Amino acid sequence: MHITLHLTTGCNMYCNYCYALPNERVDMSREVAIKSIEYGFRLSPNNMGIIFFGGEPLLKKDLIKDVIEYSDNLYHGTAYKSHYKITTNGILLDEEFLDYCKSSHLAVALSSDGIKEAHNYHRKIKNGNGTFDILERKLDLLLQYQPYASIYMTVSPETVKYYSDSVEYLIGKGVRYIITSLNYAGNWNEDDLFELRKQYKLLSKLYEKLTFEQKKFFFSPFETKFSSHIKDQFYKCEKCHLGMHQVSIAPDGSIYPCVQFVNTVEYKIGDVFNGIDFQKRNELYYLSAESEKICEGCAIESRCNNSCSCLNFQTTGNINKISPLFCETERMITPIVDRLGEKLYKKKAPMFIQKHYNAVYPVMSLIEDLN
Repeated sequence: MHITLHLTTGCNMYCNYCYALPNERVDMSREVAIKSIEYGFRLSPNNMGIIFFGGEPLLKKDLIKDVIEYSDNLYHGTAYKSHYKITTNGILLDEEFLDYCKSSHLAVALSSDGIKEAHNYHRKIKNGNGTFDILERKLDLLLQYQPYASIYMTVSPETVKYYSDSVEYLIGKGVRYIITSLNYAGNWNEDDLFELRKQYKLLSKLYEKLTFEQKKFFFSPFETKFSSHIKDQFYKCEKCHLGMHQVSIAPDGSIYPCVQFVNTVEYKIGDVFNGIDFQKRNELYYLSAESEKICEGCAIESRCNNSCSCLNFQTTGNINKISPLFCETERMITPIVDRLGEKLYKKKAPMFIQKHYNAVYPVMSLIEDLN
């Protein structure tokens, strides 16, 4: 079971991806945090993952440390332990905290939109200045401590023209894991979508170049599209399972099936004091499993992320209704990635073959890096 703790609704940045402004800040109490961990432990005593989220979770560093200490004590004397991860905008990262992350095995995922023009468009501090220059130093520091740290990039209509350049910039900085997502809440128009197609083609060329240079990197969504083709009939994009394998806990202790639903009362499935309403959770899960007729017969239905209830809710307000914009972008990227995969396979690109056809490659790659 993975538990996402929304430690605060406050943030030290103003951006278009988060509605948590500093003057509206609500913090999770230590009591609620501890109750959350205790409940998660009862649900999953053998394997509990804890994700610290916000707003900006680093505003609550002391609470993070309290939660990790308490969770470690719960598993003391057993063969199991919790796994920890934090998603942060990075502004409050420093060496002291990264030293703590190293000793407590807390993985850090950083939000960055790439080059200065892209990142500063949406991610600003209170005075209106962009945060790129601050974050560039923090990124260097993070990679010194955690070379495999994940970078989360959001691509909006206003920044889509920088997409390929931003990915190339991050890889040039030494980033190995880049996970990008489109801001579907943005005001996309036909010109933006035309630019997005152009950027996917540029990214395809960049991916090919880096692969033949034997660069080790992971770039989503390309990697998932490769996997969906290679595994063919054995592959099926999975739902987030709506509370089955993960839950999100709001600052007041309310439980929701995923981060996208927090504070949407109709999707509340319980609280940490009384537990989960399993009947309601199951009803939501089975409702989410109902696919739209519009997807029937689509050539890429089994490879499409249309089954992500969280994304559907974010884009349409309905957990099983597909956004036309999302449908169009999935149809756009799939053939571009397929052509790239076919080219790399025919040329027997060593890095591509190892990454996608050798099941033990991740372990081998890690051992190679350590040596």
